Amino acid sequence: MASLDFVLNKKVFLKKVAIVAVAVIIFVSSGYGIGLNSAKTEINGEKLKYEEVVKEIEDAKKDIDTYEAKVKEIQSKIKSVNNEYAQRKTEFDEALKIFEQKDTIAAEVTKLSGEVESKKGEIATLDTSIQSKKNEIASLDQVIKEKKEAPIQLPAGQFVVGKDIPAGRYKVLPVGRGANFFVYDSNGNNVVNTIIYSNSDFGVSEYITLLSDGYIIDAHSSFKYVPVE
Repeated sequence: MASLDFVLNKKVFLKKVAIVAVAVIIFVSSGYGIGLNSAKTEINGEKLKYEEVVKEIEDAKKDIDTYEAKVKEIQSKIKSVNNEYAQRKTEFDEALKIFEQKDTIAAEVTKLSGEVESKKGEIATLDTSIQSKKNEIASLDQVIKEKKEAPIQLPAGQFVVGKDIPAGRYKVLPVGRGANFFVYDSNGNNVVNTIIYSNSDFGVSEYITLLSDGYIIDAHSSFKYVPVE
């Protein structure tokens, strides 16, 4: 409303300036005939001298300059408002786009939640499987029981099963640090090829094997043979 009042006031002043300009022309024309100092003209119902008319014109020009400055100020404000509007509109459009995608985002969240629950189920199943395997290993450990028979200790060397040591199932343990341990069948085929060492970083700390009649043991150090079931 303020800007509208300003535009209307400006029109009034411009009209006033136009009237004053016409009056000056009439005044000057008449002034040459009757003398400038004593010449008078009528503006807005009042008789004014030439100097007063000139002052009215100057005042009107000042008013016009003031209003032109206000016009520029208002135009600058309008431009600033338009820029802010454009920026706000961009932000609003982005927010609106996100709002319109809320259903899609909610569906994705639901899907991911379902996948998480599914993975939890898989982990629980794996945990159960791992525990089952541990139980199986424990059961196997219980199956391999040492017999009441006394262990047999042989030095490093080659031995014939059934002659130097009875055939059977044995747990082979190192005596001392341990070394390579080989077993061959009666045809010379390699049956066992391992390292039995007290420090398991270099092999295994014990080895379960079945020794049949005619097998050849090739031990590179002394080992203890514990009969097991």
